[in-house]
Amino acid sequence: MFSKRAWSTLAADDQALIRTLAREAQMEERGLWNTYEQQAMEKAKAVGCEIIEIADKTPFQNAVKPVWDKYGPKYQDMIGRIQSA
Repeated sequence: MFSKRAWSTLAADDQALIRTLAREAQMEERGLWNTYEQQAMEKAKAVGCEIIEIADKTPFQNAVKPVWDKYGPKYQDMIGRIQSA
């Protein structure tokens, strides 16, 4: 994270390098998180937890539709990003 003032003092090459390395770090973190999540699920199953995968989210989405209708327009951009993830 940089302040706009500090960022603007960097050379374009340095900014590009930071962007590239930040993206690499982001992708590494996602990989580590996926590994951690998988290990946590395996541990939960090993101690007897029942994991229920939800294939059809439609009933849940229908149940929360009034909330979406009320708050959705204000947060449409964020909702779109979440749904595309």
